[in-house]
Amino acid sequence: MSIRLRVALVFALALAIAFVLGGWLFISQLSAAMLRSTDSALAARLSQVGHDPEGETTPIAAVTPGGPAPGEYIVQVVDASGRVRRVNGHAGQASLLTAAELARARRGDITLTRAIGDQPTRLLAAPLREQDGWVAIAGVSLAASDGTLRQVTAGLLIGGAAFVIAGGIGAYWLARAALAPVERLRREAAALSEHDTGATLREPGTHDEIAALAGTMNDLLLRLRRALARQRAFVADASHELRTPFAVLHGELELAGRPGRSREELTAAVASAAEEASRLTRITDDLLLLARGDENKLSLQLERTDITSLLARSADRARARAEAAGVTCRVEAATGLTAAVDAGRIRQAVDNLLDNALRFAPRGTQVVIHAEIAGPSLVIEVSDAGPGFPAEFLPHAFERFRRPDQDRARSAGGAGLGLAIVQAIAAAHGGTAAAANRPEGGATIKLEIPVSPESPR
Repeated sequence: MSIRLRVALVFALALAIAFVLGGWLFISQLSAAMLRSTDSALAARLSQVGHDPEGETTPIAAVTPGGPAPGEYIVQVVDASGRVRRVNGHAGQASLLTAAELARARRGDITLTRAIGDQPTRLLAAPLREQDGWVAIAGVSLAASDGTLRQVTAGLLIGGAAFVIAGGIGAYWLARAALAPVERLRREAAALSEHDTGATLREPGTHDEIAALAGTMNDLLLRLRRALARQRAFVADASHELRTPFAVLHGELELAGRPGRSREELTAAVASAAEEASRLTRITDDLLLLARGDENKLSLQLERTDITSLLARSADRARARAEAAGVTCRVEAATGLTAAVDAGRIRQAVDNLLDNALRFAPRGTQVVIHAEIAGPSLVIEVSDAGPGFPAEFLPHAFERFRRPDQDRARSAGGAGLGLAIVQAIAAAHGGTAAAANRPEGGATIKLEIPVSPESPR
């Protein structure tokens, strides 16, 4: 069921309920007002009987039974013994009230409605002051009043039904007009394809909720296109990175299969193939880690870890490479600095940062690994004294397959996944990673990992 039809039906139902309640209240008030008017007229008749007890009467024997005619007033006077002593109109020979009702009427005025003959009749009874124990009774047929109420009710029903139907149709067309821009947006969105890289939805100039919806959908389209572009670039870059080691591996195996190769040549070919296989393994492992990070499925095993010892182990691992490059590694962290982290993942991130720093650190300089608890976070910072990051590279430092110098050799630059992995590990811990250039020269990369307030320092 469409929204337009649902709105129309709900509006018509609400309108019908409101009309029924209003009609019932109107009929109730009208009926009450007519009864009050009738009671006032009956009271006037009784007052005339009280002032003229010997007024116009009809002989009891001549009374025609069957109740009053529509609009006819009837009068009875009943004595203390319950005998009808005076009648007027078609009041009948028998008392209009029962003995119990006569007893109540002798004590004060009573009103009631009952059927006399085939006519609904309103009766008013009051004690007759001139005769002790006598009761005067006046009545009038309610047929005319009931007929009027039926006509009014029928008119309300017919008019109300027409009003509800007209209201429902009006609500349907109003909802259709209000939702027309939404339908236009839907058609435009359905017509878009993945190849429409620059197409957007038209935003109406009404500055209302529909315009806001169109703007939000355009923002969503922009984000989706950016995500799609990143995915395509990621696939292209991954294919490019994997193509080289596969080509080398294929070439080495092809050469190794040729006849006449010496043992030394075969050993060198196998060693080269094994090196390329290891490179492929590292790249696929890195890609798998990043994919898990994108899906928030990068598993962590948090445990209380000695951060100072962890950083010292990373420095020891890099010492041989640092000595070969003429660089030293220094750890700046307080003794006993601990935090609840995944030690293996943090170690992997620090190792990647050290590898990155050692590529660019000039001979005779230091790579500094600094760690501290700053406010609610564990801060780990790796700094070098190299040339720093190019200014245009900093906004893209943690993107995959990004290198400061895209033209340099892979043997010097890696696959461009190290910093992306660092950011994924920081994000899995609920933290952040940031890259910057130091004022005195060199680059620094900072990890901030949230720690609980009660964590010991």
